[in-house]
Amino acid sequence: MADIFTKEKRSKIMASIKGKNTGIEIKLLKGMKKAGIRDFKYQKKMLGNPDFVFEKEKIAVFCDGNFWHGYRFSKWGNKLNKFWFDKITNNIKRDKRVGRKLKKEGWIVIRIREHQINKSTEKCVAKIQKIRYKT
Repeated sequence: MADIFTKEKRSKIMASIKGKNTGIEIKLLKGMKKAGIRDFKYQKKMLGNPDFVFEKEKIAVFCDGNFWHGYRFSKWGNKLNKFWFDKITNNIKRDKRVGRKLKKEGWIVIRIREHQINKSTEKCVAKIQKIRYKT
């Protein structure tokens, strides 16, 4: 599939996409605060840089964008040029590697996808709460 933008324009567009304080992070943050959850660290600097960290329970929560983290990548990845195919493939591998390392260190890793947050933030918050109270 040919890109409708020049290489320079596409580069500028992709570079403008934020990696922190994204819409889905803010949506989940508001949902957790609405549910009375306030005992977390936001954007903690640690292995994998999770979006939310519950230190006491050793829970790391990641908000994963559908494109950047390859949701259903096998269905659309072949339409990308080599650069983007490799980029998303490496993101998927990194996510798995980080998850394994965190689990090895005793962390519980929760990955919530963009479409899940957009569909029902409340269900995502409930999932976090359920896992928190199991520990």
